[in-house]
Amino acid sequence: MTPCLTCFTTPMPLPSPPDFQLLFEQSPGLYLVAIPDADFTLVAVSDAYLRATLTTREGILGRPFFEVFPDNPADPNATGVRNLRASLERAVATRAPDTMAVQKYDIRRPEAEGGGFEERYWSPINTPVLSPEGEVLYLLHRVEDVTDFVRLSRRREEERDRTEALQCRNLEMEVELLRRGQELQSANEALREAVRVRDESLVLASQARAQAERQREWLHSLFMQAPTAIAIFRGPGYVIELANPQVCRLWGRRPEDVLGKPLFQALPEAAGQGFEVCLDGVLTTGVPFVGMEMPARLARLEGGAIEDVYFNFVYEPMRGAQGQVEAVIAFALDVTEMVRARRREEALAAEKVRVAEERLRLATEAMELGIWDMDPATGALEWDERLRVLFGLPAGAPVDYPTFLSRVHPEDRLQVDRLVWESLAPGSTGAFAMEFRTLPVENQQERWVSSQGQVHRDASGRPIRFLGTALDITGRKCAAQELARNAAILEAILQSIPDALYVGDATGIRLANTPALEMLGFESLEALNQHVTLLGERLQNRSAEDGHRLTLEEEPFMRAFHGRPTIQEVLARHLLTGKDLVVRCAAAPVRMGEDIVGAVAVNTDITERKRAEAELRQAAEFRERFIGIVSHDLRNPLNAILLSVNAMMRSDCAVQHHLKAVRRIAISAERMGRMIGDLLDFTRGRLGGGIPISPRPANLLAICRQVVEELEVGNPQRQLRLSMVGSFQGEWDPDRLAQLLGNLGKNALDYSPEGIPVDFVLRDEGDAVCVEVRNGGPPIPADLLPLIFEPFRRATDGRHPTCGLGLGLFIVQQIARSHGGRVEVRSTEAEGTTFTVLLPRSAEGVTEGVRGFV
Repeated sequence: MTPCLTCFTTPMPLPSPPDFQLLFEQSPGLYLVAIPDADFTLVAVSDAYLRATLTTREGILGRPFFEVFPDNPADPNATGVRNLRASLERAVATRAPDTMAVQKYDIRRPEAEGGGFEERYWSPINTPVLSPEGEVLYLLHRVEDVTDFVRLSRRREEERDRTEALQCRNLEMEVELLRRGQELQSANEALREAVRVRDESLVLASQARAQAERQREWLHSLFMQAPTAIAIFRGPGYVIELANPQVCRLWGRRPEDVLGKPLFQALPEAAGQGFEVCLDGVLTTGVPFVGMEMPARLARLEGGAIEDVYFNFVYEPMRGAQGQVEAVIAFALDVTEMVRARRREEALAAEKVRVAEERLRLATEAMELGIWDMDPATGALEWDERLRVLFGLPAGAPVDYPTFLSRVHPEDRLQVDRLVWESLAPGSTGAFAMEFRTLPVENQQERWVSSQGQVHRDASGRPIRFLGTALDITGRKCAAQELARNAAILEAILQSIPDALYVGDATGIRLANTPALEMLGFESLEALNQHVTLLGERLQNRSAEDGHRLTLEEEPFMRAFHGRPTIQEVLARHLLTGKDLVVRCAAAPVRMGEDIVGAVAVNTDITERKRAEAELRQAAEFRERFIGIVSHDLRNPLNAILLSVNAMMRSDCAVQHHLKAVRRIAISAERMGRMIGDLLDFTRGRLGGGIPISPRPANLLAICRQVVEELEVGNPQRQLRLSMVGSFQGEWDPDRLAQLLGNLGKNALDYSPEGIPVDFVLRDEGDAVCVEVRNGGPPIPADLLPLIFEPFRRATDGRHPTCGLGLGLFIVQQIARSHGGRVEVRSTEAEGTTFTVLLPRSAEGVTEGVRGFV
């Protein structure tokens, strides 16, 4: 129904909530509160729990649960810590109460009482306390001490062996206890309703309902584990046939002091307090008796002192086989602390109201909340100062609903008004929540407000009060707009990248630019956003190296998702055209702190580049094979020329004046033969897997001497020096080593002045030998040193007067590698140029394809 503007209803003030911490600490129940961290740190405890566990509040708060309550080190079978931790973890995981079976959990006795551990048994329930968002804030650990009950159960087992009749009677009593417990639970429900009606204020009513609910929960748990105070009185003399540990604790007696004795002999101080009349009525009429907060005076303190206590109890008739009442079953609950607490709370009610109001004021100031209160009948509004400033109204100015609407931005005004009336409408939940803008104040920008409210109704459903809060969220809205703008800029940058880029995790692709959709063959991001396993099945990527189908773990994206940045060439098939593509995929993990939350991949189409590289490679191989074929075929006519020239030079018929021309032909043919040999070695080194060798036992010193002698014959004007230290026997190809040393020696002679000697130095280095060929003169330019061993390269800029094709040093390197060795060069102005060859003595490391190659 809509608000009536013609009548005015004065709302009743609501009482303030009670001090729940004080209620909790003085609750008669055994409660402990922990936070759900790794150690379950203790943050609150009731007084009853401290008394039951022989601890102090200062000694346990702020400490880990199981540091305060460890297992009994003297009990090798103790499982209390393990079972309780598992229950707490289940409560956190399921966000639901976890009820445990009776646990043996010994309690550490204070040093003042002798130290050590005291045997105890408990009935625990662990309940999570959730936030409005469903997160676990606290764990409420509630227990009941059932030690006496367990001990009594043990004694029952012993007594059961003595007499079969007693066993049958105990079984009947247990069945009857179950039935009577259910009836007692119903009676307590009625008790809770009676207490709720009796309370005059909302605070006391809320406390009574909470206490009644706790009693109901306690009774349910205690009844299942039989921890409720239960006693059976048989016959007219009310002989105590059964008294569980709870009732013995209420009486302040031990079981052996009361069992088998008449009630008023075991508890003489209880006589004359009206209990006889109640018991007689139940025994004679069979009608149960329920007592609520019944006062009693019992001597349950040390020294026999009388104590005033209060009980809630039920006397139920226990009938025999013929239906006659033979005994009375008593179910009792000590409510002494509850009665005393309620009386203390009534005395302190006014102080609590004042404290609660002050807390509310401080809370709203800390949260920067504005508070509003609307009378639905008149439309009158009450605003605090913070709300007036937010809407631009002066202090003290009257405010009503039309004034409020006038200060709302025109674009949001109709929606605000509609939601307000919907909240006030009959049958609605009465909740109001909206974000809207205010009308800008002069020289200020418009502001955003988040307002929430709740309608309160009377018994007939008529709205009597509309309360709510308002919060300035302008900063948050500006930040959201800035975030949206940055997201748009990021999207524009992403789409401007020419390569295919996509981001996601194992469950799917969350972000992809247009080139990525085009390269992978998808029409939209929604089609691409599927589980990576399904995506891999559709794309069927293969390795660009050997063509095998990539498994899910071999995919670059999944490698990155597992923390391994990857750059890999992949063969992919376009889903729309079916065309094979060669893609260079670079993938890296996306981290948030130490955690990997996804992966990002950049794919580059290198199909055309690969095709061009293949064509260039084929052209180079053709050129090199062509050189090898031509060089090989030129040897036959060249050998014929050399044979003919040598025959002419040895013939007696040769004309003397023709011998000079014949020698020139022979020298040119020999040089051409060397060039053809170099071309063949080059072709074998590039296309045949290396220069072929035939290793056999040889002496490197002898080979080096032979090379030096041959170079001296061809260069009589130059000085060549040979020095050595050690032994130089090994397994090599002598002809190839002679070719290596000859090329290095000829190179040294060609690139050094005539007056400077060339040195051959041999060194024994154990399992290897070293040969150095040194020459003086200008050094090799620094920019040529890294390229000196490449084919068709020279050690100068090309103006040096040398012969050959520039393959000598390349062949030197290939021969050294074929022997499992290496060759290095260093060249400086001060030291000249030195080529160093390191050769292993054994040919075991030589590749089989090179050894003996023909």
